[in-house]
Amino acid sequence: MSKGFTYKSYSFTDKDPIIDEIRTVVQGSGWTHKRIQEESGVTTTTLRNWFGGKTMKPQAATLNAVARALGYKLGFVPYEAASPAETPPATTHAMRMAKIRRVK
Repeated sequence: MSKGFTYKSYSFTDKDPIIDEIRTVVQGSGWTHKRIQEESGVTTTTLRNWFGGKTMKPQAATLNAVARALGYKLGFVPYEAASPAETPPATTHAMRMAKIRRVK
């Protein structure tokens, strides 16, 4: 780990920052919550809970299902590869999403 970085577990004070990243992807997709449910199997209630603040720590499987339905995959990015502006604060994780081509 880089100098000065302290991992503080999954005790986020507000919510897991991946929710904001997923929200950005969902908004950019133009898809409705209903369409995401149909494509991913993740219910519209779960999506509303994520984006409405009721869920603070979404499950990795549901995050991955939504990301894959939208053409993204979750992955790890080493801190060295991120620009200084993209280096996450100590209470976040290094998960990032990358756009992938879906092959049918």
